[in-house]
Amino acid sequence: MTPPLVRKCQVATLAVTLMFFGATHVWAGSTVEISTDPFDNPGSQHMTEVEPHVFSFGSTVVAAFQQGRYHDGGCSDIGFATSLDNGVNWQHGSLPGLTIFVGGDRYLSVSDTAVAHNAAFGLWLIESLPVGGDAAIFVSRSADGLNWDFPITAASEGGAFFDKPWITCDNNESSPFFGNCYIEWDSVFEGLQILMITSTDGGASWSDPIGTQDAAGGLGGQPLVLPSGRVVVPYRGFGDVRSFISDDGGASWSPSVEVSSSSEHEVAGGLRSPSLPSAAIDGDGTIYLAWHDCSFRPSCRANDVVISTSSDGLSWSSPARVPIEDPSGPGDYFLPGLGADRNTFAPGVSLALVYYHYPQGNCSQATCQLIGGFVTSSDGGQTWSAPIDVTSPMAIDWLPDTSSGRMVGDYFGADFTDDGVPHPIFAGAAEPIGPSPVCGASGVTCFESMFSTSVGSAERRRAEVATADDARRAEETPEPNGLRIVAPSYSVNIGTVMQLRANGSSNQGAPISWSIEEGGAGGTVSEMGLYRAPFYPGVDHIVATNGLERARIELRVFTVR
Repeated sequence: MTPPLVRKCQVATLAVTLMFFGATHVWAGSTVEISTDPFDNPGSQHMTEVEPHVFSFGSTVVAAFQQGRYHDGGCSDIGFATSLDNGVNWQHGSLPGLTIFVGGDRYLSVSDTAVAHNAAFGLWLIESLPVGGDAAIFVSRSADGLNWDFPITAASEGGAFFDKPWITCDNNESSPFFGNCYIEWDSVFEGLQILMITSTDGGASWSDPIGTQDAAGGLGGQPLVLPSGRVVVPYRGFGDVRSFISDDGGASWSPSVEVSSSSEHEVAGGLRSPSLPSAAIDGDGTIYLAWHDCSFRPSCRANDVVISTSSDGLSWSSPARVPIEDPSGPGDYFLPGLGADRNTFAPGVSLALVYYHYPQGNCSQATCQLIGGFVTSSDGGQTWSAPIDVTSPMAIDWLPDTSSGRMVGDYFGADFTDDGVPHPIFAGAAEPIGPSPVCGASGVTCFESMFSTSVGSAERRRAEVATADDARRAEETPEPNGLRIVAPSYSVNIGTVMQLRANGSSNQGAPISWSIEEGGAGGTVSEMGLYRAPFYPGVDHIVATNGLERARIELRVFTVR
């Protein structure tokens, strides 16, 4: 396996593409930044990361996502973030060979990634969709989730347009097709016809694509495998949610059936927010399917996350609303990412749901406040925990712009490690810096990165409590003259990039001057307060002055090896 590769000329100021992240408290309790866009190639919006998926196997968690989003589609490369210890510590990098920025020879852009693990072959697989040129689907493979091969071309077709591929593998030892992997996508120029391919050798080679018996069309399918070896593929149809199956290891695919009709409220603020299904499976083989829908709201005036279940992929329950707020409330809830603990069984099935919402759904691009949220269930969705916010409120203009609207992602993911801890992966953004606070504008640096949270992890809880104490001490001891520095975190991993703010000054409107008064070599802070941690552990003392007043904070820089 080859290590992740990024050409030095395409990396912003980061000297490496594989870094280590420990438990860092960022924005909300239990939340940790697991990756940052390292690229600076022309055309992309930097620093942005969007649209993650995640899969866990044992104590290992692997997430994949877009880095350096383009306006017209795709990104500079697919990034990954991997934890080998149940989400306590993370390492991240960029997949080699996908685009010209990472050793590829054809494509400028890549998109639509998902992660799978093949237990029979001991391999991790990440599929991705190159953009421009011949339509293709790539599969990158790794034995450890850290070192990745150049991609295998799983499917290609000149003159075609592929969209929204997804990958899964059969990890059921009782299945006659144990070790098979399956990829689903739709062919846009063929009326969004859904196509499937199968691999029986760990993703090294793939079958020719075939459709369903009724030539089903749609978008955003997410195949899952039952303990029997049956493959179930739920997807978004035209005005409904549908599914189809295979009982012969992908040699043929059944006609599609309706899961449920679907009604979608248009999300305000120009946010890109298609209502795609998110699928998960528990230890019994029950499939849980989530999407956002406005059927439970008066006059369809806002969305809720709804969930339908099935034990066979053909008969589905009526959708049930996840009660994050009362149906009469003002919020709008959308873009769900659902995970199920495959080591739990009815009636004690653990579910994890990450989503985004507007506290006030009736808003505009100038006024909407986008927040990431998270809930869990320990009884298969019969009841749910109180919701928690996992991001700070985000202005829509802080997000990268695309031809379909501002973007955090079309889909998201959550999964459980074997210790029963859920790991949602989601995008969080801070205010850009530059001539205007609008991501994608000329001369502007954006700040949208990947985050996770491990509610229930004892190791992380101890670390975040210590970090919260640091933050509290820093906030409770401002300089006597009133000026103080506010940081997203006061204990950061090597290489972290974050925006510092100075406020509380009686000298309002005066320009702020930033500097590092003490610290090891390598740490920097820009004239706009953009801090870049060094690549060595230590302590940096950051100073802000406005001519009359002075503030100082201490930032601890650490790593885990």
